[in-house]
Amino acid sequence: MSITIPTGSYVIMNATTHTYLNVLNFEGVPGDIVNSVGNRLGNDIWNVANTESCGVTIQSFGTGAFLSFDQSNKTDSVAGSVVTSYSIYPWSLQQSTAVPYAWNIVDKCTGKALAVQNDSIANGAQVLEDDNINNPSRAWLFIAKEPIPGTN
Repeated sequence: MSITIPTGSYVIMNATTHTYLNVLNFEGVPGDIVNSVGNRLGNDIWNVANTESCGVTIQSFGTGAFLSFDQSNKTDSVAGSVVTSYSIYPWSLQQSTAVPYAWNIVDKCTGKALAVQNDSIANGAQVLEDDNINNPSRAWLFIAKEPIPGTN
């Protein structure tokens, strides 16, 4: 049986660090993706939607930009940078067997999964792409969140 995340708005929490996927300081495209201890604002909230052709889209509620990976931007790692984009970017959600009710967020272009650099719990630690292995540090929990007007 296949289970999917329903289309909706979520805070996306790393299962190891208990920090949230975040657009740093509401930066414009290409906004840097980091982890956050939680600010209850729109840059911690993501609109997730299943699509017919490209898997899952993940869009920042606060900026309207899409979660993406830029292989030409070497700011975060030699492989590239997890950033925002104006274009829809394809992701897949794979159920984690390391953490119940959690998902690996996998880049459909590279096959790599999102992870917090060095499993850091520091506010603003970098989110990177890393090998898609069955590990709690690659697992993310999707917690339904109702966006509050004026928080973006």
